[in-house]
Amino acid sequence: MKKVILFSLFLILLISAGCTAQTDEALATQQAMSVKLTVQGSDIEALKTQVSRPTATCAVCEIPTCAVCPTATVAPTSTTPTAIPATATPQVRNGALSGSLSYPSGNIPALRIVAMNPLTGVYYWQNTVAGQSFYRFTDLEPASYYVLAYDIANPSKTFFGAYSKAVPCGLTAACTDHGLIAVEVKPGEETKDINPSDWYADPAEWNWPIDPTIKWD
Repeated sequence: MKKVILFSLFLILLISAGCTAQTDEALATQQAMSVKLTVQGSDIEALKTQVSRPTATCAVCEIPTCAVCPTATVAPTSTTPTAIPATATPQVRNGALSGSLSYPSGNIPALRIVAMNPLTGVYYWQNTVAGQSFYRFTDLEPASYYVLAYDIANPSKTFFGAYSKAVPCGLTAACTDHGLIAVEVKPGEETKDINPSDWYADPAEWNWPIDPTIKWD
């Protein structure tokens, strides 16, 4: 009987201890929840305060500026064109004229060779020496020219030579046309084989010009 009473007391103490532990644990849990709720409440109040607080505004918000702002670099499109005078004309290169010389007696005297422009009357001339069998003008203005040969020692209005149609014909008896040929001198080119070897015509009849370098009476 005594043992039963002791066992009953032990059991009651054990149950009381368990209840006390559970009560302490429940109390701790309740306190923790109270703290959590308090913290959440503070957060909610802070959020309400932020929401109700007016945001900062500005009448005109300025864009930040820089002390030295870079600017776009544009490559130059072109340089100023060079003005060309309205009177400028391209340079014209002169031409050349050449041929062989002859004389009816066989011995070629000193001759004056004249290249004359039949349209303007402008002429160029050069003197040769006795025995010289060729001539050459090296700086003639581009144009057409008559080519004539005059005996320097024996000036004459009725006897001198010329480059006529009888020369390319062969200067035979069948070559009866002694009209002068106007030969063309082109820029930068040489007109060759223009031989004033027709000494057999009457200059007056064929209207050949007399030596223009002489002052005739």
